[in-house]
Amino acid sequence: MRRLITAFMLLLPTVVIADVPSDKQAAVAQVILGTNVQSAYSADYKPRAQMGILTHIDCIFSHLPYQPKIHYQPWRRAQQEVRIGTIDGFFTAMPDPELDAFATLSDPLILQKWYWFTRDDTEFASDPATMRKGAILGSHQQLWFDLNGQTDYLSAQDLPQMIKMLYAGRVDVILADRQHFEKAAHSLNIPPERYHARFDRYLPLGVYFGREFTERHPDFLAQFNRHVHLCAAEGFALNAAEQEKIVQRLRPDISTLLDMGALDDALLRRAAQEPLSEQLIQRLDFQWRSHYRDFNSEALRVLLDSNLMAALLPWQAQIPAINEVIVMDTQGRNVAAVPFTSDYWQGDEVKYRQGFIQPAGEWFFDEVVYDQSTRRFQSQMSMPLEISGRRLGVLTLGVDIEKILHIQDH
Repeated sequence: MRRLITAFMLLLPTVVIADVPSDKQAAVAQVILGTNVQSAYSADYKPRAQMGILTHIDCIFSHLPYQPKIHYQPWRRAQQEVRIGTIDGFFTAMPDPELDAFATLSDPLILQKWYWFTRDDTEFASDPATMRKGAILGSHQQLWFDLNGQTDYLSAQDLPQMIKMLYAGRVDVILADRQHFEKAAHSLNIPPERYHARFDRYLPLGVYFGREFTERHPDFLAQFNRHVHLCAAEGFALNAAEQEKIVQRLRPDISTLLDMGALDDALLRRAAQEPLSEQLIQRLDFQWRSHYRDFNSEALRVLLDSNLMAALLPWQAQIPAINEVIVMDTQGRNVAAVPFTSDYWQGDEVKYRQGFIQPAGEWFFDEVVYDQSTRRFQSQMSMPLEISGRRLGVLTLGVDIEKILHIQDH
């Protein structure tokens, strides 16, 4: 795995950043962006500029004091020059511990969803990688196979050609980004009912900036990452099939939670209290955030329902895929939170606003969030809480998407 990204980069775009003195004020950095000209995922070879990634990059740098310029450069040379400090960065790259020694990866510009695909008349093996598989020349998946010793595959020039090989019986499975596969299958008039899909992994792709560059520009990466999200055309969203699968797999555990007497009791106790003024809620929220920064857990517990907290802690600990539980009242205030949230009032957040208006028993899924520190993908799912038809709050669960989607159906 350690060498995976090194080889992968030989086939991907490059960003080169060089400082260029200005005639007038301080030096302005010129940013040279590179890309290869074809896509391994389509039979229609188009510049990557038409695939969205360069538009995203252009948007980011339009907010920064740097001048971008398109440049083509082999990956091996780019990586070596970043290592020795001749150039300053490259994209689009996956996380790699070897590269972390001399460069820092940005937040993801792209999130690929890797799935195994097979024909509707074929059953998956317990490990799809052991089946007869295909790889697209120059793709992420080919390098993944090669660098993990899985060289027993057939290759094709592009994904449509590989799908034709699948239905000709030459291969049994294809590992591909789900969006790429579905688009290619559609172009071949192959409907979804003619193939099966099994989740494999998420793959974040970002920009590696050389350590020497980030040390010269210590505020750059934080500014770049902030605009990564502001410039994104759309967030990383779960599709309807993935949402339904998550709900199905968590349904038994969620039923146990909803049947807790402590949950109903806590909601009824909070509902029986007089609503707080907006000013008081804001004051409590300020106090909560201060106690949270000071790690004062005792002060935080005072604002929560102790019985419900005692019931939620062991429940959440038994479900590895759920890393967060929040119960909120009709004003968006915390009733319980495991672990503690960074703020007390959730009333202005999408999980509360959208969760509260969902039809009874239905979930709202927020966008998938990539945690740079843990390199995990999470999403919050929220639904209204009712007792005897009376809406008394919102339940939000933070879900580790990769863990829950890796669980196999029986």
